[in-house]
Amino acid sequence: MDEYHPHHRRHFTGRTCALRLNHVTLSAIDRALEQAAKALEEGRLMSPTEAMAAALGEAREKETLFSIARAIAWETGCEQADILCRLGERYPDFS
Repeated sequence: MDEYHPHHRRHFTGRTCALRLNHVTLSAIDRALEQAAKALEEGRLMSPTEAMAAALGEAREKETLFSIARAIAWETGCEQADILCRLGERYPDFS
């Protein structure tokens, strides 16, 4: 089991992010972080609450950390949970 470090703990799930990841997953996480940063910069990153409130319309053009993690995991074959965990660390207000 990975060692616990407080900065690796997800505040809303209590999940601890894996500390040892393979190079494919690390690369996928980097891609996901880049996409999240771009979505935030463009005003397209939503919190889960905002995503639930916005059922249709302009919400189709926006992203959530979950949607970014899901897409990158699908493309790379990596674990979505590992990607989502790291995204949540970087963008806690959107997790």
